[in-house]
Amino acid sequence: MRPFLAALLLCSVCLPAAAQIRADSARQFDPLRIYRRALEYNDMGSAAYALTTYLLEGGDARYRDTLAIIYYRQGNASGAYRLATEINSADPKNTTALTLLADISGRAGDTKTSLDWYEKLCPLAPSPYNHYQLATRQFMLERIGECRQTLQRVVADSLKAREEKVALEISPGNPEEVPVLAAAYNMLGALSYRDQQTAEARKYYQLALKEHPAFVIARQNLDSLAPAKPGKTTPAGKPKS
Repeated sequence: MRPFLAALLLCSVCLPAAAQIRADSARQFDPLRIYRRALEYNDMGSAAYALTTYLLEGGDARYRDTLAIIYYRQGNASGAYRLATEINSADPKNTTALTLLADISGRAGDTKTSLDWYEKLCPLAPSPYNHYQLATRQFMLERIGECRQTLQRVVADSLKAREEKVALEISPGNPEEVPVLAAAYNMLGALSYRDQQTAEARKYYQLALKEHPAFVIARQNLDSLAPAKPGKTTPAGKPKS
């Protein structure tokens, strides 16, 4: 056989083989498989890329919730908020989207918007944690009557409120994690102090410490109620909620 004919025959054999390799590679590119693998290594960037690819290829739209959470974990608050807004527009009862919208707007300092989102979230996901977050927004916006009612919902679900945790700041950049029930009692104490009901405030701070003896903020608030020492006339500081 002439050399050039042999070469052409070789090419005719190799081309289908190369095409088969490409086809096999295409079949092996499974975005969800890559996503799950990336999660094993806490590689949020690769996980986000894989899910984006999957969704662009017409994948299950329910994974949009997951992608929004990944954006949030990456620190991409604006991306998470935008995607959560799109999800909420399509499904106003999607609790994942509502949770992200409420949390992100609150962290951005938009208390009123955060409260609005929590008001929509709590009827759908009435956990003590969500009600406590709603109460903090009501407290900050001076909606005191509503705040008391919301905190009573937390206290009423005491078993679950003991299990759920919330992070409070002792000082900027110095958080402490406490049971939601303890945090609710502390805020009720702050409300009582606000109304100059010192005995009631003391009772609530003590209840908070009973639930969580290492609760620094509640201890500080309780200590602030102690009788002033002789010669001291400075009033107690505003309690932390």
